[in-house]
Amino acid sequence: MQNRQPGTEARSGKTFQNGINPPARAGRGDETIHETLMNAIRAAEADFGTVQRYDSAEDCLRIVASCGFPDQALDLFRIVRRDTNSTCAATLKKRMRTVVGNIAASYLFVGTSELAALQEVGVAAAHSAPIIVDNGRLWGVLTVHFRQPWEDTEYDPTPMERIAVHFAECLKDETREQTTPHRGAGRAHPPASTKAGPIARSSAAPIPFAGSMLREHRHVCAFFCSADDEYNTLLPFICDGLNCGQRAFHVLPERHVDDHVTRLRSAGIDVDAAQRSGQLEIALPQDTYSRTGRFNKEDMLNLIQQVLQNGTSLGYPLTRMIAHPETALDDWKSRNDWAEYEMRLNSVLSNFDDPVICTFDVNLLNTALAIDILRTHPVVVMGGVLVENSFFTQPEEFLRKVTERTSASRPYRG
Repeated sequence: MQNRQPGTEARSGKTFQNGINPPARAGRGDETIHETLMNAIRAAEADFGTVQRYDSAEDCLRIVASCGFPDQALDLFRIVRRDTNSTCAATLKKRMRTVVGNIAASYLFVGTSELAALQEVGVAAAHSAPIIVDNGRLWGVLTVHFRQPWEDTEYDPTPMERIAVHFAECLKDETREQTTPHRGAGRAHPPASTKAGPIARSSAAPIPFAGSMLREHRHVCAFFCSADDEYNTLLPFICDGLNCGQRAFHVLPERHVDDHVTRLRSAGIDVDAAQRSGQLEIALPQDTYSRTGRFNKEDMLNLIQQVLQNGTSLGYPLTRMIAHPETALDDWKSRNDWAEYEMRLNSVLSNFDDPVICTFDVNLLNTALAIDILRTHPVVVMGGVLVENSFFTQPEEFLRKVTERTSASRPYRG
């Protein structure tokens, strides 16, 4: 959208209606719910907005802040349940963004009382984003609303969602401060992120991804049930990197390349220009995982380092690598080599700040393979949400178990 300005209500300062809870502290830098809402409205060039807190006891959303709405409109949405016809209810159910460019034409709203109520106050479009904290826990939902409808290609959801992610990080930091023992209060347990030893890093700037932040761990396994699920999560991450002047390196089977390029273009990426400049490279499994004829873990570890170093040589601050490795796993022996490769890759990546996202179609995985994937990645995306992976195993322990495997597993009851 071009040259849009927030509505008069957003500029007036009348941001909290009667009966709405006052702004609460949300962490470092005196960030408040009020400030977050106003920042989101400005970032999205929207006209209205709400922040809702999730009530786990009642399984509903409750408004804690609003901007631009009269009381009669708030009364209808003061408590939102999963069956409410709204973008915030849809986000509550799926814990992913919900963007509707024209509520009058959306299946969420057509023929509902919610549509009539929103149209009465001038709302024509809406964007809801989840606020995810503490290992995937939903804190609430941030929503911005627009007086004018728009086409999907006219709206970039990334700026508003950066605000939501930043707010979630402030909430996490406040929680950490509240739970950190004071001096003399005894020795604190080490954080879970230190269990992998050399793969932790603390100096890299965090990267927004899948409703959270990539921090010290940048080696991610991401599970998806469909292409739409995958791209709903990956496209904001890809666009964010390219917009920040970073490089993208993608690996996927040749039969999926055309669809991949189409989806990148639909997100507003000039694919041809990015490829010409070297900012975007799309590679095939036969040029990466199996370039020696079959999967070779040593060769692939070297290739990953070459790809990330090449990005630096080309002048890019980071390379965001996304790869589909399923085609490398053609037999049981290859699976063992791959599991060892994935675990050793953690040590390799400790020398880089670049994120590496291993994406998996869950329909292609068996249980044993899925377990190995979880045990070799410190962070995981499930249901479109990035969380710390409690199944991640100490590298030495896992590699010992892999070397002890002498044959493919068989049922012990038969």
